[in-house]
Amino acid sequence: MKKVLIVSYVFPPMAAVGGQRIVNFCKFLPQFGWTPVVLTVKGGVNTSWDATPLKSIPETIIYRSLTFEPLLKREMKSAKSKEPYLPSEDTGTISSEPKKPSLLGRLKRFIRLSLSVPDFAILWIPFGVAKGIRAVRKEKVSVIVSSSPPVSAHIVASLVARMTGRPHLVDFRDLWTLNHNYNQRGYPEYFKKYDRFWERMVLKRAKLVTTASPGFSRQMATHLNGSLNGKIETITNGFDYGEVNLEEEFPASDKKCLRFLYAGTLYSHFNPVFFLESLADWQKEDRIDPATVAIDFYGNYDYDYKEWVGKLGLGAMVRFHGFIPRAELLKIIKKADYLLLLLGFQPEAANVIPAKLFEYLASGAKILALAPDGVTSELIKKYEAGICIGKKDGSELIRTLRGIYREWQNSPFPIRKYRYIEEIDRRKLTGRMALLLDNLATTTAPGTDRGPKGDGINV
Repeated sequence: MKKVLIVSYVFPPMAAVGGQRIVNFCKFLPQFGWTPVVLTVKGGVNTSWDATPLKSIPETIIYRSLTFEPLLKREMKSAKSKEPYLPSEDTGTISSEPKKPSLLGRLKRFIRLSLSVPDFAILWIPFGVAKGIRAVRKEKVSVIVSSSPPVSAHIVASLVARMTGRPHLVDFRDLWTLNHNYNQRGYPEYFKKYDRFWERMVLKRAKLVTTASPGFSRQMATHLNGSLNGKIETITNGFDYGEVNLEEEFPASDKKCLRFLYAGTLYSHFNPVFFLESLADWQKEDRIDPATVAIDFYGNYDYDYKEWVGKLGLGAMVRFHGFIPRAELLKIIKKADYLLLLLGFQPEAANVIPAKLFEYLASGAKILALAPDGVTSELIKKYEAGICIGKKDGSELIRTLRGIYREWQNSPFPIRKYRYIEEIDRRKLTGRMALLLDNLATTTAPGTDRGPKGDGINV
C-alpha cells in the first residue's frame, strides 16, 4: 500500500477534539489503499489526555519527536490569547473587559507573543522537520498531509516536503490568519506580517488545501489574491458510525427532569454566559422548580463558573463535570433531551462548524444552538435537528426555553435512535480524502495535481 505522512501536533494521547479527525483518517485510510504514518510530538502541551483512541488504529505507524514547549508550559498556556470573561465584583455578571497591563506585564506579554507566532508550537518545528525527513525516507512516503491547529504543523510539513520532493496537502480544521478568533490574539502589526509570511510560504508551495467547512473554503478562495483557486476542497468533520449500534434505542425522556447537555471546551465567545443569564431570568419569571431541569457541561473551560452560577441561583440546575473520555461522553449524550451548542453571535463564527455538531446530529437528539447565521445554523435547519437562535436576544431565548419546557411537560420526548446521515459518515469522508491522495501520488506535472471536485456537505 502507498503511505501518507500525516503531520499533526494534536494526536492521542492528547484528547483535544481536533485529534478525532486525524484518528478517523488513520482508521479508515487503510481501507482505501493508504497506510498512515503520523508525525506528532512526544509529550506536548494539552489539557486532557486519553490514549484509548490509539487502540482503533493498529495499522498506523507513529513517529514522535521532541519539542521544547512542555518546558515552558506556563508561558505557552498564557500565550494562547483567549478573551477573558470574568465575574464583576459589583454586579455578579460576566465582563469581557480585560484590565490594562502594567509595563512589566506588557513586556511579559511581548515575550509570550514572541514564543507564539505563528502559534505556541513553534518550538516543535526543528525537531518535527528532522523527524519528518527521516520518516519520509524510511517509510517511502508518497504524500505529506498536515493538519491544524496548531499551524506550526504546516510549517513542519512544508519544510519536509521541500527537502524530500513530496507533494504537500494542507488540511485546515480551523483557518490560519483568517481564523475566527485571530484578532483576539492581540498580535502587533509586525507580528501579523511575520505570521502572514509563514502562511504564504506554506500555501504557495502546497499542492492542495482542504478545509473542515464549506464556509472556510469560500474564505480561502479569495485569500492571497485568489491564488488558491482550483486547489481547495472541503472535507468536513463527521461521525464514526462504527462506534455505535444504529439499531439501539435510547430511553424516553425522564418525566421528572428535562435534561440539557453541552459537550466540549468553553472559551472566549464560545462560553455559557448569555445562556445561563437568560436561564436564570426564565427560572425567576416562571418560578421553575430546579429539580425539573438539569444543565450539564462536559469538557474543559477557561474560567471556573461554579461560584458565579451559584450567585445566579442556578446551583441546583447547572453542573460542570470537566473532561471525560469520548466513549463515556457518547453514553451520556444518549440520555439528553436537548444538546447545547454555544458559538456565540460574532459574525466571524458564521463559517465555523464545531466538531460536536456531527455527534449531535447523529445522536437524534434535539439541538438548541446559539450561533450566528451561517453554515452551522443552515445544517441544523437542513436536518430539522432543532432550534437555532442567531442574535443576542434574552427575551427570545427565554421564550424558547419556555416552549421547550412546556413541550416536555405536555409530552415527554419519545424513544429515539441514532440517525444515519451519509454525508457525515467518517468512513465516506475519508474515502474522499483517499481520492485526493491518489491524485497527488500519481500526478507529476506541476499545476495539474488537483483532486476530485465537491464540497462535502452542501449548505
